Amino acid sequence: MALAAPAGNTAPGAARSYFCSTKGATLRYERYDPEGETHWWTQISRINAVRTRQDGVREVDFTTTIIPDKEKTMVKGDVNSTALLYPDGAVEVNVSDAAAYVARQLFSSLNFTVKGGTSTLKATLKPGDILEDIHGTVDWKGIKLTIDFTDRKVLRRETVTVPAGTFDCIVVREHKLEKAPLHKRARITYTWYTLDYGMIRHDTHFLDGRQECSEQLYTITK
Repeated sequence: MALAAPAGNTAPGAARSYFCSTKGATLRYERYDPEGETHWWTQISRINAVRTRQDGVREVDFTTTIIPDKEKTMVKGDVNSTALLYPDGAVEVNVSDAAAYVARQLFSSLNFTVKGGTSTLKATLKPGDILEDIHGTVDWKGIKLTIDFTDRKVLRRETVTVPAGTFDCIVVREHKLEKAPLHKRARITYTWYTLDYGMIRHDTHFLDGRQECSEQLYTITK
């Protein structure tokens, strides 16, 4: 049985979304190797503020923190982002903005420019739906980091159990490619999303099908 939506998660008259919009909520994820033996890192997402614009769009300010264990990460501090939740339940986030935020943490003296990278997840998704590709660029004087999500498809509906509970989800498959000077990383990802909370589980696979790691929701606090 799926967990109920957190109190106050959906504004009056607004459709439910694949994202948490409860001010003060904290979602803690843990990433492990496929066998569950090696802990890579802890990821914490905090909902800081929720504002409703005159057009009915809710702006959800949230902070992501990654605490590494066995696996190194480029993220050296809190990453602040904003998600847009539309009255029909669609969620919009920008992956390029998040990448640029991390880049500015590492190289604070450089002026990065950002293009593209907008991702939209509709509340009405169903198995078989094809999602639009995402292409984002973070650029500094011609030195670019590109982030591409292609082959995006809703595979199925599935009830999944993670340490935080049992949830009714849609499962989305994507091909993710990151490219920068001296860096190239290509993976196939599978992500479980549930209404009112967003990501519940995220599995990463190599292109040959071998699983690299799994990240799951462990706790939700309000």
